[in-house]
Amino acid sequence: MATNDNSDIRSEEFRALFQSLMEAYKPALDQIQLPTAPPDELLKQAQLPPSCDEEDALATRIFEQFMTEETARRLLPAAALQALGPFQQWQWCLLHARCCMVLGWLLCRGPRTFRAYVDVFYRYWRCIRAAAGSPVAQPLAADERDDFQTLVSALAAAFRPACDEQLHVDAAFEDVLNGKIDCLQGDQSPTAVFERVFTNQNAPALLGKAAYERHSREGFFWFCRCWCLCSLRFGCCLARAHSIVGIIRCLLEYFRCLRECFQPLTCDITDPSLCVEEKEFKNPPIFRGVEIRGTATGVACSHYTLEWRVGLNPFNSLGIFYPGGGPNGPCGVVNGTLGWLQTMPYVPGGLVEIRLCVFSSQANVQPCCVTKQFELSKDEVYIRSVEGVEAPDMFDPSSQLTDAAGVVRSFGTSLKIFGSAVVGGCAQKQIKRYTLSFHPGFVNNPLLPAFVQFWQTDYITAFQIDSGMNLRWETALTAAWRQPNLPFFLCNPFAAFLQDTRWSTLSPVLHPITPSESPCPAPAQWTSTPAPLINCQSGRYTLRLTTEDTGGGIKHHLRQIWLDNKEISHSHAHITGILGVDPCKNIDLSDFAPPNGDCANPWIARLAGVAYDEYIEEGNTAAPSDNFGGYSLWIKKDGMPNPGVQIPIPGPGAAPTWSGSAIGTSRVGEPGDRCTSAAPPPGIVPPASDGILALLDMRRLDAICNPFEPQLTLKPGECCGYVITLLVWDNSVCPDNSGGRHQREHSIPLCICNHVRRQ
Repeated sequence: MATNDNSDIRSEEFRALFQSLMEAYKPALDQIQLPTAPPDELLKQAQLPPSCDEEDALATRIFEQFMTEETARRLLPAAALQALGPFQQWQWCLLHARCCMVLGWLLCRGPRTFRAYVDVFYRYWRCIRAAAGSPVAQPLAADERDDFQTLVSALAAAFRPACDEQLHVDAAFEDVLNGKIDCLQGDQSPTAVFERVFTNQNAPALLGKAAYERHSREGFFWFCRCWCLCSLRFGCCLARAHSIVGIIRCLLEYFRCLRECFQPLTCDITDPSLCVEEKEFKNPPIFRGVEIRGTATGVACSHYTLEWRVGLNPFNSLGIFYPGGGPNGPCGVVNGTLGWLQTMPYVPGGLVEIRLCVFSSQANVQPCCVTKQFELSKDEVYIRSVEGVEAPDMFDPSSQLTDAAGVVRSFGTSLKIFGSAVVGGCAQKQIKRYTLSFHPGFVNNPLLPAFVQFWQTDYITAFQIDSGMNLRWETALTAAWRQPNLPFFLCNPFAAFLQDTRWSTLSPVLHPITPSESPCPAPAQWTSTPAPLINCQSGRYTLRLTTEDTGGGIKHHLRQIWLDNKEISHSHAHITGILGVDPCKNIDLSDFAPPNGDCANPWIARLAGVAYDEYIEEGNTAAPSDNFGGYSLWIKKDGMPNPGVQIPIPGPGAAPTWSGSAIGTSRVGEPGDRCTSAAPPPGIVPPASDGILALLDMRRLDAICNPFEPQLTLKPGECCGYVITLLVWDNSVCPDNSGGRHQREHSIPLCICNHVRRQ
């Protein structure tokens, strides 16, 4: 770690370094302090657009003059020079460091977009390829294009989290008010982006594969990376220095940074420590995890590893991610990001131990290992699914609940809601309770006042808290504390358990809050709140899961849901009869058959009735507001088993199988009524009227035309009783209903005779 030892400033080496820097940096200072051109010439120059090539040339001129073999020997400690060996052996490393200085200086001369980053990176890449002895062609060869494409993709991945962090509005708002951020915070962010690109995974693309194979075998190879990172920060610092004192600070930090690089194997973990709450990371994509920071460096450092454990379990690397995505960590990290631990779903809340081991490329050198303990505070608060129907993105509150086919589903009656309400792990921060609430409409603000609580689960005893910490993934949030019915458990609060129940959207239900306490009083009760009566307790709603911990922390998660409690009533599903036939009269096949009972063409009878399901939102004909599932029809003769044989819709089916679609997918007829509290209102409702449910082919009931179904047909002169059954349903998920949905069945009896005349 860098120190504030002022002996660095008094050293002769540092004084000589400062003098060399000021001589090299004079052209940049003269541009600001001592312009030689007259004012008219300066005005003329100011009207010209700035040139990137001129900036690059100026930076190259400055750092070529400053970063020489003589300067490097003053910068590096004697032990480091001895380890590096002859200058010809590490000259490429010095040239590499010079390229990194130019990169840092260009990056921090002014704000840059991602595309400008790519241009600066391209200049650096050409520089480092030349330094490593593998200059790129002009134009680029195919393999060189592939290498640069790899690097630009890595740069994009490193650039994105920096942008996301800068644009985290809520965090910036709170951190500024709490004094955690000032105007100088984040001034090294451009260099931090590139530090995430300079990994061993990207090294072959940076240097060229052949140069990487050659230089990676050198014992000081990873020192060159550390030297580059120090040089990158140094160049950025100089570009932003506004005074001589600022320049001195830059050189001092560079001087100290290099000494950190050339220490023996060094390992240290600075974070996480104490109580740490898991959070989301964009890159790598971790929904819940913790960042591990510290130092992993040393002159012969080859790589480092991270591991974790809970209790006395063996250390393991499950869920560990390293910068650059490699199988281990690249050396040269000084008080920076070592990696990330994905805590969900691997790591439980509570005490966790992290181990860092730094390995040497030299034989017979023991690794440097260090461990650190911290308390992990869990933050797994989300609604995952309702009755097994999940959202494609369970962490996006606007992601709709869809089935396997991607169809948005609606729900009714009583519902089991799944998710996680895991909070706590630190001594002073344990789960206290969670609640479920609803809000009419789709909303994104969990703090709106109109949320209505309908569920509550309290954690009072140590047993409950410990149990709650282990509830994750497919856990029913709609669960209530119960006690076993066995007598010897009745007075033991530690025998309580969470029993799955459902939230009734239609009517209030009593639930216990906590287990009984000695001497076995009746459990406390609370009443779950159903959906409001408006629109027949149907429509769009937003569910909110809220957790409260013992430290007063509140967390929310939202999930949008469609409720459909509009039943399919008798007026929505009924058969009126066969058009043209008086309901009180017998039906004769001869009324539909052609002369002589010709079987070549269908004998059509039109079956009238209504098959209807109300829209969840009147006027909204898109799914899932249009929630109509379909209808089916059956006909059976007396003595046949229920429900009979299906009637093709719309029909007729083709003999001899009489096959065809068995499901009608469009509404038929008009019931003439709507939900009395519909919102929005339905407008003018047309009078009740029948539609055609199906076209019956009466040949199917004639024994001569249909010899394939003797159990269904009538012989000439025969009469018999028949029953036609209609089933209408919607697509709602309604666990308490028959079939798990809204549906209604209606049957009518008919007396049918076969008096078809044939010659």
